[in-house]
Amino acid sequence: MLVHGGYLKIVTHPHQISNSVLNKSMYRSKLILSMLVVVLFALPTLAKAETLAIKTPYIVIDIKTGEILAQQKANDRWYPASLTKLMTAYVTFKAIQRNEIEAGSPVVISAAAQKQPPSKMGYKKGVKLRIDTALKIIIIKSANDVSHALGEAVAGNLKAFVVRMNQEAKRLGMSNTQFTNSNGLHNANQYSSARDMALLSAQILKEFPQYAYMYEAAAIKTPSKTHYSYNLLLERFKGANGMKTGFVCASGYNLVGSATRNERSLVAVLMGTSSQTQRAVSAAHLLDAGFKTHPSNQATIYNTNPIKGAKPKNMRPILCTQEARNSRYDPGAGKAKIKSTHLYARRISSKILSITTGGITATASAASYINIGKIPVPTKRPKTQLNVGNIVFKTIGSAATGEIPLPTKRP
Repeated sequence: MLVHGGYLKIVTHPHQISNSVLNKSMYRSKLILSMLVVVLFALPTLAKAETLAIKTPYIVIDIKTGEILAQQKANDRWYPASLTKLMTAYVTFKAIQRNEIEAGSPVVISAAAQKQPPSKMGYKKGVKLRIDTALKIIIIKSANDVSHALGEAVAGNLKAFVVRMNQEAKRLGMSNTQFTNSNGLHNANQYSSARDMALLSAQILKEFPQYAYMYEAAAIKTPSKTHYSYNLLLERFKGANGMKTGFVCASGYNLVGSATRNERSLVAVLMGTSSQTQRAVSAAHLLDAGFKTHPSNQATIYNTNPIKGAKPKNMRPILCTQEARNSRYDPGAGKAKIKSTHLYARRISSKILSITTGGITATASAASYINIGKIPVPTKRPKTQLNVGNIVFKTIGSAATGEIPLPTKRP
């Protein structure tokens, strides 16, 4: 008996064996054939479980060339959620590069920063952090309070920082992007696109490779707690090395995932997936397929003119009902267990960055002195005179000025 080309073939000659043996042999052959048929029909079902079925925007690019390896609705506008913090980090990197601030300059938690909703570190008003510490926190922990305070530290106030964010977006060619805050909390006027976020991510990695270690880190560790990144690729996907996740009810689960294999680096951006685990599996699928695609001088994010994307879709009615919350598996990054042919079981990373408050070693930015808060500019007070006996003192307000005459001998 041989199995050839998916068929069973009986090669034993019937005249050389008894009928009973032949019948048994044929029975076994039919049984084996039936089993093979079952397996063959089952294989498509197993493969189907790994079929990529994303209805929301995504894109995969080669970081070095900008070549677009896969995309779908990549120019559609979408609420970026905490992917916004990629631009917050980029603007801060640029400020350091221009010597406006230093890595050791202070970030002070203001009253406005303290009031930001979670995810947050929960620092009290007045707490000081280093600029580089704040960057680690917003990239890995995605803390909204620290992101707000970082914007104030760089530009003096949030409004001025957002102006910088939008200036950089325009300069880079992020034509379907507009920012209103530094942390990604939902605002109907804050949006981006998968293509624009891929463009920004590639620019960060190419322009500021010295900060790549922040995106690669799986967690930050304070003296009291370890905060894990919600990027499930970092400890579960071959070659994963960044970059950022984001979620608000209006956006769904967004992800910028980067990976490097055989000296080739890719970025995948997904918008609006339905759970933390789905975005990880989908990104892994896209990246795996991307690494199997050979460069072919196709369209790049640099040589194509992006069209004006469709208006953002609010995912809240779909993803934030009580029924939706109860049905999805959405564990923390340190505890998630995911079955996928594109992801392996969690391999605990040693890339954990320790952080503390304080440690300031440089001065604050000049902008923070000029713009921070709403300190009124002193105005000139009216001049008055103060008469004491025969002596006249010129005053400004209540403060006497001018020369005080020497005492003379009284008559």
